[in-house]
Amino acid sequence: MTGLAGCSSLFFYPMKPWVQNPENQGLSYEDVVLIHPKGLRLDGWWLPAQGPVKGTVYFLHGNAQNISTHLGNVQWLPARGYNVFLLDYRGYGLSEGKPKLPEVFDDIQLGLDWLRHADRTQGKPLIVFAQSLGAAMATRVLGEDANDGAADCVVLEASFASYKDITSDVMKRSWLLWPLRWLVVPAMPSRELDPVNQVAGIAPTPLLVMHSEDDPVVPFRQGQELFAAAGQPKVFQRLRGGHIQATRDPAVQQRIIDFLDRHNCAAAPPAPSSSPPPANPVPDATAEPGAATDAYRF
Repeated sequence: MTGLAGCSSLFFYPMKPWVQNPENQGLSYEDVVLIHPKGLRLDGWWLPAQGPVKGTVYFLHGNAQNISTHLGNVQWLPARGYNVFLLDYRGYGLSEGKPKLPEVFDDIQLGLDWLRHADRTQGKPLIVFAQSLGAAMATRVLGEDANDGAADCVVLEASFASYKDITSDVMKRSWLLWPLRWLVVPAMPSRELDPVNQVAGIAPTPLLVMHSEDDPVVPFRQGQELFAAAGQPKVFQRLRGGHIQATRDPAVQQRIIDFLDRHNCAAAPPAPSSSPPPANPVPDATAEPGAATDAYRF
């Protein structure tokens, strides 16, 4: 773990001010503060499900900004029956401290432990949905033996397979940074911490890996490499479009819901009452769509 803190600035780009809150999007929410054993305060938002609860989604965002700018990736989930907990890592939003590795792994673990024991989850399925750097870090945490069975399903979008490889890829794109690769890349986290070497530990929890062929930030091949190293059961979802933009597409939203339904990460709805059905029932907004391809453009 030594030397990780010195290279953290290449991965973390936090922003303190919120640009919005869930009320701006017509969502109910609660501000949640988690306290580390050493007193560090982490901030997050709890979005309650609308209607019968199917489960709870633990959302871990990427390396830039804060939960207020990533809200759009999950604001559709409460209407589909899922509670959502969005966590800001240390140094992001209202969370205290400075983000660095390996300490941020502890932040993710703290949120996971809270959700596992919170009464508000009602014993319903717990899903971890993580994007980009959040997905890479979640893979490390969920791959640990102590977290076997901690989540019922895992969804990773636009994750990279290796800290050193993604650093090299980014630096190759700049003629100013290219000559510095030999100095910077060796200082990145060791191969032991690479998501590709941790992802097998998520099994047998069902895993959905999503990655865009057009991703300008994390090359598509890194998503393929991560998926190849994962254990069963697993599903790969090929996407189109920009980096971590897919869940703005209703078709991709439905693919995620379908994955959760198929892998028992959606609690059964309550038994119907004995009252007669209404004369003109409202169509089910979550009804199975027609045949879908495995790629979407938006």
